[in-house]
Amino acid sequence: MSLKITKIQKDGDAKEEYILLEATENVNISAYAVIDKTFNKDGKVSNVHKHFYRFPSKTVKKGEYVSLRTGKGTNTVGTFTDGSTVHRFYWGSDAAFWNDNNVEQAELLKVETVAKKAA
Repeated sequence: MSLKITKIQKDGDAKEEYILLEATENVNISAYAVIDKTFNKDGKVSNVHKHFYRFPSKTVKKGEYVSLRTGKGTNTVGTFTDGSTVHRFYWGSDAAFWNDNNVEQAELLKVETVAKKAA
């Protein structure tokens, strides 16, 4: 995989939460998606893939970062204080996904569209 999850910022506030990915090689991120999985207090899956986000077509260079924020916003490119590039994307949710009260898991998927057909 050309991307790896480096951090999940759990805050309980959609405006502050994010998943941080790092490009391990040059990659068009449209082939990737992030989904969540939630577990109950017994460690059993309670919600499988409740939220799904597929990235739009965008080339990210090796060593750059991709931030997927839970809340609403406009996709932008910026820099961290160390000067590294971060491509920011927004899930568009009013509600937090990565709550501190529950155990969650983010999954990064490499996806391929096999077929499309208009309804």
